[in-house]
Amino acid sequence: MLDFQLFRIRVLPLAQGDFFQAELARSEILRRVVESLPSAEFRAGLTWHLGNLAAIDESGLYFRLGRISSSMVEIYDEEEGSFIDEEFETAPYTHVILDVELGVCAIAKKTRLSPTTKGIAQQFIRLLSESAKATELRVTLEIDDLNDPEDFIIQLKEAYSISKFWISFSRPNAFDADEDFVKPFQKMVEASNSEKGKAELKGQNLDSVALEALARSAAATGDDASAWLKRNQRSRLTRKQLKGNPVNVSQESVADENQQKTLLDRVRELYQKIRGNGNA
Repeated sequence: MLDFQLFRIRVLPLAQGDFFQAELARSEILRRVVESLPSAEFRAGLTWHLGNLAAIDESGLYFRLGRISSSMVEIYDEEEGSFIDEEFETAPYTHVILDVELGVCAIAKKTRLSPTTKGIAQQFIRLLSESAKATELRVTLEIDDLNDPEDFIIQLKEAYSISKFWISFSRPNAFDADEDFVKPFQKMVEASNSEKGKAELKGQNLDSVALEALARSAAATGDDASAWLKRNQRSRLTRKQLKGNPVNVSQESVADENQQKTLLDRVRELYQKIRGNGNA
């Protein structure tokens, strides 16, 4: 069984990236960077690669992400009658499903690559961001884990009162938040050349319906949200946070095109559910 975790990729222009603005959509940039099959040696003797690239449909891609390294193995050579050290190359890899239009990917867990799937994701985005193609297109790429907002939203809806709510936001990205409240803040982050920002709302009892829309927006873009609330009239204020509930999906195999398409469809359904547009 393969266990996948969902992530959101941001494609961001470098300073004075006129080419980025004028020529290509961010989804096309992401596609071109992945299709360049970058490789890089981040540590001596450890080289990361993309390979086995295949198109699933118009915006869906399947590929493998792996790391090549060499190690010495002690063996006995019967012909020579001696013990020797022999170098072997190992290349553990994992599976990745990517929708370039949504900027959403699913990465399979592989402890031989990293103890956590998020650790693999960080190496993956570094590989893309430092690639020759990203440099050519004057972009950098970022990745964040997607979190399931449902439990957080239930806490908001069932609360006796909500006295404080904050939401983080990053620079605008293709298919980002729909909420008019969030968009100006994203533009402000971009205009000020900063990476992230945060807005805070305070009141005696904030409206949970409005906060649900903001929470889904944050979850869909890989950002965060938090609230101070009371469960009932007599309870103390408690803090609830969106982060900490990553979106995972399991599948037996992705060995053929049909299995890859099945997983891609499930990833899309899960993402639409996060946004509040589906029933996955």
